[in-house]
Amino acid sequence: MIVTNDFEVRVGARTLLTAPKQQLRVQPGDRIGLVGRNGAGKTTTMRILAGETEPYGGSVTRSGEIGYLPQDSREGNLEQTARDRVLSARGLDTIMRNMDRQQEIMETTEDPRRRDQAIKKYARLEERYHSLGGYEGNAEAAQICDTLGLPARVLDQPLKTLSGGQRRRVELAQILFAASAGSGKSTTTLLLDEPTNHLDADSIMWLREFLAKHEGGLVLISHDVKLLAAVCNKIWFLDAVRAEVDVYNMGYRRYLEARAADEARRRREHANAEKKAAALKEQAARFGAKATKAAAAKQMLARADRLVGSADKVRQKDRGAHISFPTPPPSGKTPLQATGVTQPYAS
Repeated sequence: MIVTNDFEVRVGARTLLTAPKQQLRVQPGDRIGLVGRNGAGKTTTMRILAGETEPYGGSVTRSGEIGYLPQDSREGNLEQTARDRVLSARGLDTIMRNMDRQQEIMETTEDPRRRDQAIKKYARLEERYHSLGGYEGNAEAAQICDTLGLPARVLDQPLKTLSGGQRRRVELAQILFAASAGSGKSTTTLLLDEPTNHLDADSIMWLREFLAKHEGGLVLISHDVKLLAAVCNKIWFLDAVRAEVDVYNMGYRRYLEARAADEARRRREHANAEKKAAALKEQAARFGAKATKAAAAKQMLARADRLVGSADKVRQKDRGAHISFPTPPPSGKTPLQATGVTQPYAS
């Protein structure tokens, strides 16, 4: 679970988010879509929730397991195999190495006492291995990896030999393996920043189903509106104009309707405030011509400024690029032919 108090996010002198009287909470069962235009502060807010950096103001309290997938792949130990990196989510990789070490001692030592000690250690390790999912967990990890486009041949390779996209899929597999029901940690809070990057259509479909069934908390940043609509039951909208967060306790499609209604209401309120302020200024101008009413005119002008200042700023409609591609000419019978082509990677 994650709870914020008096939350404030800044980048340099720019305020991205203030929630002085608002407590943001991520509880088990909350599947939250963190949305807003580019530059609104979604990734910065996610990093703060994950504990990667501190907020400018206020505090963030975390409890339980946290699984954080950043936008950029983490390096870590690049000599580690992809399989071990995924299994490390439950500590299975370390237990397996210790079991192999004790088994080697049992097979090679001629000291009975040392052999007995190795047998006892192996039994304790095996019991721990089974309690964490054991051999079933190994198969489960392999299945998650395969679904995310990481076949067995890739899992046995060191991370340094994998592409950036493959490493990111390994990170995602590690987080999902830790949060899967078989680990006993299905209440893990997941913080996923663009998890569908580098995934194909089949993997994205599987990820939707996995996240929709997740019992723990979830905060999700994604440009995939189908993913948001299929998974999220709450939306946090970061308003870059007001530097505030609007919480919608509803799914993504209903949120779009509710937000449109909120924007229309703000426009009406702002128009009414400007209309009243204009009337006050006009009356103040008439009063200002008379020395006896100068003080009243000054009060009217101050009231007009307060009316406009207290009204919510109207959010400008996001601009989008309009791109058109010309119809390509028909290709020949042989669009591409290559002979003796090689493509080296690394060494």
